[in-house]
Amino acid sequence: MHRSRSLSSSLSLPALLALVLSTIVSAYRPVQFVKHTGESGRADQAFSLVNHYNETSQQPDLYVRMQAFRYQSSAQGWAALALGPEMKGALMFIIYGDPAAPDPHLTMTVRTADGHHPPRPLDEMKDFYSGDVPDVDVVTAHFEPYTGDFFHEELKQKPSHLGIAEFIVRGYNRWTAAVLPVSNATTGQAMIWSSNFKQDFGGDFSPERNIDMHQFGLGFGFLWTDLKNALSPVPFFGPIKDTEDHKGVSETGEPAAPTNDELTVGEAILLQEKEFNSGVFGSDPFAVGAGAAAGAAAGAGAVADSDSTTNTPGADDGNKVEEPVKTPKQWNVRSLMWHIHGILMTVAFLVLYPLGIYFLRSSRTTSFNLHWTINSLGSMSVSIGAIVGFVNSRSISIAHQYLGILLVCALAVQTVLGWRHHIVYLSTMQSYGRGRPTWMAQVHVWLGRVVLPLGMLNVISGLLLRHYGWLTVALAIAVAAVQIVALVLVVGRARKRPGQANGGTDGHKLGPVAVAGRDGPSALDEAAEYFQLTADDEEFSDDDDNADEGEAGSAAAVRERDGESAAERARREQEEQKREQQKRLARLDKV
Repeated sequence: MHRSRSLSSSLSLPALLALVLSTIVSAYRPVQFVKHTGESGRADQAFSLVNHYNETSQQPDLYVRMQAFRYQSSAQGWAALALGPEMKGALMFIIYGDPAAPDPHLTMTVRTADGHHPPRPLDEMKDFYSGDVPDVDVVTAHFEPYTGDFFHEELKQKPSHLGIAEFIVRGYNRWTAAVLPVSNATTGQAMIWSSNFKQDFGGDFSPERNIDMHQFGLGFGFLWTDLKNALSPVPFFGPIKDTEDHKGVSETGEPAAPTNDELTVGEAILLQEKEFNSGVFGSDPFAVGAGAAAGAAAGAGAVADSDSTTNTPGADDGNKVEEPVKTPKQWNVRSLMWHIHGILMTVAFLVLYPLGIYFLRSSRTTSFNLHWTINSLGSMSVSIGAIVGFVNSRSISIAHQYLGILLVCALAVQTVLGWRHHIVYLSTMQSYGRGRPTWMAQVHVWLGRVVLPLGMLNVISGLLLRHYGWLTVALAIAVAAVQIVALVLVVGRARKRPGQANGGTDGHKLGPVAVAGRDGPSALDEAAEYFQLTADDEEFSDDDDNADEGEAGSAAAVRERDGESAAERARREQEEQKREQQKRLARLDKV
């Protein structure tokens, strides 16, 4: 017993781990990821992984072969692979370059991110992560003409070039910035991938070059990888069969256990690699066997993406990260601000603005007052949300941001048009006895009809960008659709209502209020109440009321004293009534 304890204490932890792995793993299963098509478009990238325990350094090394498919010699875009369940803290490997350049070098850069925003090289992220960083040895990064058999059915062509990067991540399990641990002994290691084939680098392919966001809706995804059964006693870069499906990888949960066909292919690959290395185990070549092993991999079958319940230490990793990956919960101040931004925009475009339009087209006597009040609240909500979004953004580079800026500018124009039309309308009502339509009203109405649905679409795109669940997105789409249909019906019904026709082009829609000038002075009184932007007459100061009463009393006393004739009295009363109407309209014009 004492001798056994002395032997255990003399072995280091990495050596014990290597001994345990050598007894657990009895066969090698090839691991590859091949994805040409995303949810609704291109993905066009692939990679293979080989997990090798380096006895010299007593740490696991990951041999990675990445491929990016390029069409028509395009120099646009990038492809990325990362260790980790989400962007925050993931160890990312990103490749980009120009296959048609005189020296077609492919850039491979290692980065991370402290949240859901553009990743930066590791040496710029030391404030976020100062722990152990694996060494990454880039063996090759280049473009070569594509000679494979893959044909893209949607693009109706074969790739013109293949960007290939082969690199070794030495001691990759030392990376601890990821939300969940990186392990070389798990059958469900969480990983992510992303791509963007539209970014124009403008000839700058430096390792520090900023990259735009991945393609929306189709340019990213989540993976669970079987690294335990990818353990190989010899180091090499695994072959990639780009006309076949994933092996040892699942996009829905922990990969299925290795099949007999996969193990047979894996055994043939190892045999050829051993022969290539002259049977020497533990050697660490920089580029070995990927081409020779490709022939042995030709008979591998596709692996079904199904869940596994293997009772191993890493078997629960896939289940643990499945929900957080689909709905990232990065509850820091930055994430909270994004949620506030989304809530403000959602309330404005899905609640307040539709409600304001509904009240304007209703038959209420206070409809105009309700319209401008509710729309003002919506504009305040949009303004605050836009400020939050601008402060929280590190760059302006995606369609959601560009459309948001255009919407804010359009709403500013919309506010000015509505206000100026109102002033002009009241001025013509005071001068001519009735309000006249203006070009500003027409632009105000039609601009509103464009801004509202675009704002709803941008709200939905924001929900997708923040990875909200499909139930939330579907609910937002349903609410937006119902709002649009309801508003179309309300506007159509308002046009057919008597009394609305006369207000059809003035931007105010008088509803039950008679048109000023047609029904005499009483119509002006009703219009004054309808277009009221300030307090009611009863709420004005007592001094103004007393002054008006005193004025009227003194005028009556003068008339009585002087013994005015009936004609003169009628003329004076008409003038007083006209002055009173002008006072009412002047109060409306104070805005």
